[in-house]
Amino acid sequence: MKRSLLLFTALVFWSCLFAQQQKEFVMSAELGFVKGVGDARHNYGIAAFNYDYIISDFSTIGVGGGIGLTDGTYDRLIFPLYARLKFYFLKAKVSPYFLMNIGYTFSSGHKPGEAFGVSFGTYIGADFPLFGKNNFFAVLGSSYQGHELFKNLNINSKFINKFLWGPDIRIGYRF
Repeated sequence: MKRSLLLFTALVFWSCLFAQQQKEFVMSAELGFVKGVGDARHNYGIAAFNYDYIISDFSTIGVGGGIGLTDGTYDRLIFPLYARLKFYFLKAKVSPYFLMNIGYTFSSGHKPGEAFGVSFGTYIGADFPLFGKNNFFAVLGSSYQGHELFKNLNINSKFINKFLWGPDIRIGYRF
């Protein structure tokens, strides 16, 4: 987790160095699905809204939040809040990018710290232009979700994953 935060901070600093004068805010809405993998897993669908600030032609930074409906293994409803950083590989009609989300997930059935917790995800995606600045986008990546159940396990191996993990696919619209 420390490596992810360090990488996130370094990417923000790097993108600020190359910032352009033209800056604006953009909003997007997305729908996604995470398929849980492993013995301790959960599947969930998510609807989220994001608010991003365009730092340069190749990077944005923002925040997002949403609501997720899980398979009910741990909690039925979850509420993720996250910071996000997006880097475009090139500026073209179809613009591929790297996206990183770091945040915290709250649940409907438990107090903070009693169930879900820190979350992060890394993604590769692409924007597809529709009308002017409006874009359709598709994202494929992996989602890691911390959970209280891992704190009670006696795990000494660095090879054991202490997060709920799953491939994540999302589609959305930027307006």
